[in-house]
Formats: sequence, structure tokens, C-alpha cells
Amino acid sequence: MATTLPTASGELTDLAELHALRQRHWVARSERGYEVLTYDEGFQVLEHPDLQKGPTFQYRLDAMEIDGEARRYFDLTMPNSEGEYRKRLRAPVAGLFRPSQIARMRESVRQIARETVAGLRVADTADLMRQVCWLVPARTYCELFSMPRELAQDVIRIGDAALGAVLTVNRSRREEAMAAVMEAVELARSYIDQRRQHPGDDFLSVLIQQQERGLLTEDQLFAEVLSILQASVDNTAHQMGNVFGALLQERARWQELLDDRALAAPVIEEIIRLYPRFCTVFRFAPVGVAIADLEVEAGSWVFVSTRAAQRDPRVFDRPEEYLLNRPVKRPPMFGAGPYNCLGQNLARLEIQETLLAVAELHPGIELTGAWERRESNAVSETLRLPVRLG
Repeated sequence: MATTLPTASGELTDLAELHALRQRHWVARSERGYEVLTYDEGFQVLEHPDLQKGPTFQYRLDAMEIDGEARRYFDLTMPNSEGEYRKRLRAPVAGLFRPSQIARMRESVRQIARETVAGLRVADTADLMRQVCWLVPARTYCELFSMPRELAQDVIRIGDAALGAVLTVNRSRREEAMAAVMEAVELARSYIDQRRQHPGDDFLSVLIQQQERGLLTEDQLFAEVLSILQASVDNTAHQMGNVFGALLQERARWQELLDDRALAAPVIEEIIRLYPRFCTVFRFAPVGVAIADLEVEAGSWVFVSTRAAQRDPRVFDRPEEYLLNRPVKRPPMFGAGPYNCLGQNLARLEIQETLLAVAELHPGIELTGAWERRESNAVSETLRLPVRLG
């Protein structure tokens, strides 16, 4: 390639630095590989048939030194796999998460959101992150797998340890992450045995039917339950926290939603754009590939900065501003092609119903302290949302 690429260094969490790099070129070099900074080229990466996602989770597991039985179960999950094995695991889950199936879940998710929000006492202050944003996804997961909602706190703890620690490559939590995987497997085992005796139309019953038809082994069934727990609780909780934090730190934004509840969907999309849970999504090149005018060498890692791509001025007018009248654009955060996030519509549904529940039951809610966040190159995490309910 004739053009000399700019060099990126550090964690790449600073928006001004990302903007400066993007002005020089659509891609930069870093110690770990290529850093893609623009929307269109980002989707070329995410949709390229020769770039793989499976190795990206292995990349983190290797960095965490996850091994033993926990590694074996991790390796059985869909996010860790490629090729025909991945397709075989993805097919039944894709059916469970198709839009029509998610639409049928609206009433149950609405009930979970309303009951969770109604559990807040009006006279009290609260941590909205701990008391709502974590609980709604965990209780929804329990509903999907016919587990008692009382297990929600266990689901939260397992999800955060088994996924949150790995996504942030927090090596100090290695033993905790490995123990959480095995606890998730045992939890799945106990409820699978119960559900076999009393099948229904929930997610767990459908996966059991897949296993009984020979489409999944017993271990793969456990791995699917683990995989959905990882994807549907931790990530949804943090993105929901980002949505509430972005709204409540600017009171006019919250009032705009109160005045027009139909804005809930565009509010969610705009905050996903500005404050994505996944700050980077990346792929591995097992062979050399071409992306626009870049020749990517075999063995390279290609990282798409969602924070930069989702603020690309070539695609988004006034990209740094919060605007609700934008044309619909799919966010790179959810991936694309055969690796697109299957649970994204369920996550949107949970966030929307929780927003509407809070708007109805606690319209006077306000922050009483800082929206506490932590960002790495990989993910953003909402740690705490201290609120007065009004």
C-alpha cells in the first residue's frame, strides 16, 4: 500500500484521538493490528466472508489463561467457533431470536420491566444500575429458561464473572470466571432435567427438542444455555445503563421522552450510536484479504472502532450531537452477516420496555450523583446510576 498509515497507540478510548486519526486515514496501525475508524469500511470488515469472529473470543480466553473444563465448555459455545460447527449451533438459536418470536415476548418482558421498576420505593434513592438495569435482563433470562426469578441474582453474578471478566481481560478474575462457567453448566443441567419431564414452549424446551433430535450433544446443549446467558444479561444490562445514564445526565433528553413516548425506539438507537456497549469489534484474517485500498496480511487482527465508525461525519450529520431525527443506520456494534448479534432485538425490547416503565412510574427521576462509567478499548461499563425517584 502506497499510503503511510497513521500509528495508533494506547487504549484508543479518547474520542478526540480517534477523530484525529480518522481525519488522516480510514485505518491506522497499532501494536495489535489494524484499527478501522470509519463506518463503510468497518462494515466491509464485518461482512467480509474470509474474516473470522470465532478466534476473537479465543484471543481473550488465551490472554486470560482460561483452561481445563471451563475452557472446554467455552470452546463448545457458538461465539468461540467457526465453519459448519458454528452454523449448526447458530441455526436453533437464530430461530429462537427471529423478530416474530421476539415480538411475541413483548408482554412478558413488559411485565418483568414493570414489576422490577414498581419494586423501587418512591421515597428512596436507588442505584438504577443495580436495582433495575441488571435485574430486568436477568429476570428475562430466567423466563426464557423456565427458571425461578429468584435466581436472578445468581444469573447476574455468573454472567458478569463468565463474560464481563473475559471481555475486559481482567486476569485477577480468572479463577472467578472459570468457576462461574462450571456453575452455569450445573445450573443448566438441573433445569434441563426438570424441563425434560414438563416441556413447554420456552427457549429451554426448544433446545432440549433439538438435542433429542440429535442436532446437539448434551454438552452442546449446556454450552448453548451458557452462551445465551453470557450474551443476554451482561451486555444488555450495560447498554441499558448507558441509555439511562445518557438520558438522565441531560434532563432535556429525559423530558423529551416523557413528552413523547413514541421516541423510545429512536432514543435507544441514538444512544447506542453515541455510547455503545462494545467499543471495538474485531476479526481475524486466516488468509490475506483486501479491504478497500488496504491489503491485510494473513494472520492479522482487524479491529473496528465502533466509537469512531458510529461518529463518522461521512455518514452522520453533526455526529457528536444527540439527534433523534436521523435516518436509520445499523450500528456496527451488533456486527453483520453470519456474525450479527442474534439477541439484539431482544436487548432493544428489554431496554424499551424498561424505559417506558420508568417514564410511567417514576417520571420525576433524576441523578443524585455522577453516572459512573468505565471504558476500555473493548467495552463500556456502567457501574452505578444513583437516582432520586421523585
